[in-house]
Amino acid sequence: MSGSGSGPSAGASSIGSAPPRSDDPAWSYGTLVPGQRNKITCIFCGKVISGGGITRLKEHLAAVPGEVASCKKVTEDVKYRMKHLLDAKRKERARMSISRAEVGGFYGTPDEEEEQDEEDLGTQLPQVPQRRGKEVLVEPSGTKRKKKGITGGIRNFFAARTTPGAQPSIKSALATKETMDRADMAVGMLCYDANLPFNVANSPFWQPMFDAVNAVGSGYKAPTYHALRGPILKNTVDEVNNYLEEIKMSWRYTGCSIMADGWTDTKQRSLINFLVYCPKGVIFLKSVDASGIVKNADELYNIFAKIVGEVNPEYVVQFVTDSEPSYKAAGKRLEAAFGTFFWTPCAAHCLDLILEHLCKPTVFPHIATTIERARTITKFIYNHGSLLNLMRKKFTGGKELCRPAATRFATNFISIQSLVLNRKALQQMFVSDEYSTSRFVQHPLSEGVVSTVLDKSFWDQCKYILNISEPLVRVLRLVDRQDKPAMGYLYEAMDKAKENIKERLKRKSDYNPIWRIIDQRWDRQLHSPLHAA
Repeated sequence: MSGSGSGPSAGASSIGSAPPRSDDPAWSYGTLVPGQRNKITCIFCGKVISGGGITRLKEHLAAVPGEVASCKKVTEDVKYRMKHLLDAKRKERARMSISRAEVGGFYGTPDEEEEQDEEDLGTQLPQVPQRRGKEVLVEPSGTKRKKKGITGGIRNFFAARTTPGAQPSIKSALATKETMDRADMAVGMLCYDANLPFNVANSPFWQPMFDAVNAVGSGYKAPTYHALRGPILKNTVDEVNNYLEEIKMSWRYTGCSIMADGWTDTKQRSLINFLVYCPKGVIFLKSVDASGIVKNADELYNIFAKIVGEVNPEYVVQFVTDSEPSYKAAGKRLEAAFGTFFWTPCAAHCLDLILEHLCKPTVFPHIATTIERARTITKFIYNHGSLLNLMRKKFTGGKELCRPAATRFATNFISIQSLVLNRKALQQMFVSDEYSTSRFVQHPLSEGVVSTVLDKSFWDQCKYILNISEPLVRVLRLVDRQDKPAMGYLYEAMDKAKENIKERLKRKSDYNPIWRIIDQRWDRQLHSPLHAA
């Protein structure tokens, strides 16, 4: 709203400085340096950007790290708009690269396209047919594809008023604290009355709901019960289906991975959930009740083959299952039958089997014995409520000894870690007057638990186990996380875990047996040419 020359309004006149035939919106925020075709001046901060053309200016305004220093004076709306333009160009470039590869690179090299893009003089790339066998898919480069799905809807170039740093509306800026509190209370009362969990506020649809209501204004009337269960539900289903179709269409270009996730429900039924992953997202395909056939490799193979047929074998890159013998046999048979994709065992399950192997009495009896002694301590404390309360309130400050983990064997090692962290507190509790005068002293397990807690060799053995297990549990957490795919990091992570174990144990005679167990599982089970590539 200011007339200052450092704002967007001042830059609107700079469109005349753009090269001929250029209609890129970014030219509203930069001017060509006279006589210097590859130098552009940012109208916000005055920085002269050399080389890279209009793309470099967008990166400067969008604060993209690595290429050029970010603009410190750009408004949030312009920054949001430049990020949107860069993302759109990146997706278009990826689509054109796929198209060029499918037609044999007829339209030039990637470097030539990069130069053309960075000059950005308003010219359009030629229409490229995309081939898959006898099928030809043509998408004109000038055609605007309608965005569908739950992430689609109305898109604009401006950040929402609720985006951090965006300019608030006049009405919201003038609202009193009492008005804001009343609005917050109204939202809270709805959540409490309908028993909505508090994490509903973390939903990606939470703030957009209020933005949409605010866009209508004070005359908006909330949908009725019948509208929610009728037309609104139908429209939402249609939108989700469109979103799923958009993901399924991408499988032919990027390929996909099918994941079989076996679990047991509250009725003790063995179910297998099938999910399909691709760079565009993960979708749930279907669930199969396999209660009577979960241990039958032939029946599992028939189910897996039907799933592959539903997705289309040409699009499948890998089929992921657990490492149980029946799943492994069915997966290997599936890989051999189709011959166009890999069977891959679950990485988290493989790491869990490594931890399980370390707990076996026949392999490392001293580790198994120490884990059993640690279990005795935690069971003794957690099976007696008043003793557990004493530990929490007076000695550990509320810290727990048992912490649930992704797998049962990881829980064993994490519990030992908790015991080591609370070693002094436990020793103080079992020699305190509160314990000595309590009824627990007469318990049959009390004497053994106290002697274990006060035994220095037990704690030394616990530290030895942590030296082995901590690097492996870190890798397990990496592959079990949900924020990003971890296979690209797994090989390096396993190498680092082995080196970490070597540094901790020092002697070759100590770490070599551990390495052998890791390598046996890794080479026999998880190592794959697909992931190595």
